[in-house]
Amino acid sequence: MYRLAAIVAIALVAACATNPATGKRQINLMSEAQEISAGQEGDAQVKKEMGVYSDANLQAYINGIGMKLAAVSERPSLPWHYSVADTPAVNAFALPGGPIYITRGILPFLNDEAQLAGVLGHETGHVTARHAAQQYTRAVGGTIGLVALGIFVPGGQQLGGLAEQGLGVLFLKYSRGDESQADQLGVRYATRANWD
Repeated sequence: MYRLAAIVAIALVAACATNPATGKRQINLMSEAQEISAGQEGDAQVKKEMGVYSDANLQAYINGIGMKLAAVSERPSLPWHYSVADTPAVNAFALPGGPIYITRGILPFLNDEAQLAGVLGHETGHVTARHAAQQYTRAVGGTIGLVALGIFVPGGQQLGGLAEQGLGVLFLKYSRGDESQADQLGVRYATRANWD
């Protein structure tokens, strides 16, 4: 039992890294390479399911604004790209490691370039702060806890099943803290790139 605890402690220390956007040390079980790979897989899925809006000039414009934001972020060397998803839904979202989308449906609600930069900056903030990687780490940590509960606690398997359902709900969306942090980072990047 103590040996297992020691192994887990060593693994957690090894997984500690400094968050590039916040400068804080945190446990992260997803490497940057894994993050980029997950984003590329998600990007292919978005293109398959939603499609990309067919206006090449609009795509270039959106990507140009996004790349200005990425250039002033804490992670400028990621394989960033910004695209318009061809869906009427009003949304914007970031995939791990660099792909960022706004939807065709959100465009009529943006009154000027600064508002567009604000939306793209917010999504850029999710990537630079590694929010998806943090969600992954929390999910893995929860799973490890559930396995330990099932092994070491009498009746833990039944409790583990209920807890697993609860964990699924927790990891569906970014937390309020993540959203607030992405807002702050988005303002930082838009300001650095000369939008106000």
